[in-house]
Amino acid sequence: MSVQSDSLSGRLTIRLEVLPGKTVREKVEMASQCGFDGIAFPGRFRSQFGEEMLASLADLPIPIETVSLGFEGSLCSPDPALRQECRDSLLELFDFTAQLGAKSVNLPPVLILDNPERFPIGAIQEQDQLLIEQLPRLCDEAQARGVELLIEPVNAAETDYLTTIEHAARLCEAVNHPAVGLTPDFFHMHIEESDIPSAIRNSMPWIRHIHTAEVMHRHEPMPGKLNHRPGFRALKDAGYTGLVEVECRSLSGSAEEVLPRAVAFLCEEWALA
Repeated sequence: MSVQSDSLSGRLTIRLEVLPGKTVREKVEMASQCGFDGIAFPGRFRSQFGEEMLASLADLPIPIETVSLGFEGSLCSPDPALRQECRDSLLELFDFTAQLGAKSVNLPPVLILDNPERFPIGAIQEQDQLLIEQLPRLCDEAQARGVELLIEPVNAAETDYLTTIEHAARLCEAVNHPAVGLTPDFFHMHIEESDIPSAIRNSMPWIRHIHTAEVMHRHEPMPGKLNHRPGFRALKDAGYTGLVEVECRSLSGSAEEVLPRAVAFLCEEWALA
């Protein structure tokens, strides 16, 4: 089936850990029954779900498409040892991602929660340079495994570095590697971007993946909480045919009830954009 930019058919994914079920297979089956086309694997839960997921791959109704987080340290740490730890753990994560048959690893470079040792606020150039120095080799390693490394900007409550997608796009341009890209997240963009459609258009050559969630409680997307249409219009105008991931932290009700509604809502938003 060819992928079309005017439909989300075949392109909607959801994070594994928010799905109900006692086993990985039960969780993935629930996603499939609710209308999703793929699964986003949470790297933070690799020790909990990783072995079972690998053992279940042949029997899953929908594929594992992406991996987010799951690495140690930070590429932007002022401590060289923590930068090395991050590079080493990313190589392990690339291997795991390739075993899953997934296409990408998502990387927010600096998360306050995970990185107590950080550069002073405002030391942007120093951290940009660290990424530009380290990403080419990491992207070589990712590409060798058939994986892309995607940079994700997050909001200022979660990071003191890299909050906008145009900043991430400038880093991608500086690295200029076929295995590097970026992941705009509507949840974060709603907080940080003054003009979401313009930011998307200006960054479009590097956009490989999309995240979204409801803006108040970070539940599944639902009507009346976030207007996706202007951003979706910008993506459609540029011919975006990549994945759209429901990257929520929890569900507002039972999965059987709220997830089919979320699928229908996002498909309608895309169709009407």
